[in-house]
Amino acid sequence: MTQDLIILNQSGNQALQQTGGVGLGSLMFKAKPQLLELVHKSSRQENVKYGEFRNIGTNEHLGTKIRVVLLAVPQEQREWFRDPTVFTKENKACFSLDGVHPHAHAADPPAMNCANCPKGNVNWNTWRKTKNPKDLPPCGAYYHLLLADRNTQAVYYLNVKGKSVQPFKNAMEQQMSGLLAKLLANVRAENKTRGYTYVTSTQSFVPTPGFVLPEGKAQQPQEPLPSIYDISFDIFSHQKDGGPFQMGFNNFAYIKPEDRAEFGNLYAELSQQRQAAQEVPNEEAEADEAVSEAPASTEAPKGEVLPQITI
Repeated sequence: MTQDLIILNQSGNQALQQTGGVGLGSLMFKAKPQLLELVHKSSRQENVKYGEFRNIGTNEHLGTKIRVVLLAVPQEQREWFRDPTVFTKENKACFSLDGVHPHAHAADPPAMNCANCPKGNVNWNTWRKTKNPKDLPPCGAYYHLLLADRNTQAVYYLNVKGKSVQPFKNAMEQQMSGLLAKLLANVRAENKTRGYTYVTSTQSFVPTPGFVLPEGKAQQPQEPLPSIYDISFDIFSHQKDGGPFQMGFNNFAYIKPEDRAEFGNLYAELSQQRQAAQEVPNEEAEADEAVSEAPASTEAPKGEVLPQITI
């Protein structure tokens, strides 16, 4: 090796040490979302703190409150345990990741689709007549969330189950949807002044027919539509009279304008990872087959059952 080549290599190594970034673009080193759980008293895991949110993969506890941003529309999912008192992978007879069809890996699906499954919602008609707890649907619905920590931008999956389902639906349909509607109204008003009209059917803006720009002015670009990651909120743990821990949802607020681009980039990066790896969204939820948390509750609803979330 010549002296010139030695000098060249030394120079290159020094530059590499200064810039860094080796391997950061590889899918192998891209961190996938971790699965969070709310630790219940029935947890079989060791060294856990009841009532706190826990990273199942690392056993890191995040406390009794987390501030988050949604990165995907909440997905309704379902699960059925043969023995409703035994929450193990072996006892999980059927599950669905889309709330429509049993998953291909379900051990013993009772039907081809969830809508007319004898273990599912069709049982509500019987229960309304008998009010017998035995007639409640043994297959419970819950919501699967993809979210990011507001401060660290760490990405997680979280399943909202049992008594937490109804408060979650209420929070999404009232507080979350209310803030999104206000954001949309502001964007529509701003884009109207720029010469764009909102088309509800396509959820997009088109040039306003007959719009005339002031003399000497260039037309400004459209303001983008709001997204669910423009809003952050708290998920907290609580219990009543020593009962089971459940989740609450409050303090919904707009993300600071300077932070919205960061969560938008995070959303785009996750989408690119899935496309590059040819992953199906929510397929990673199969990690929950380990069943370290209590299943979705099938207890009778209190008051009106609200329709499915639409965001």
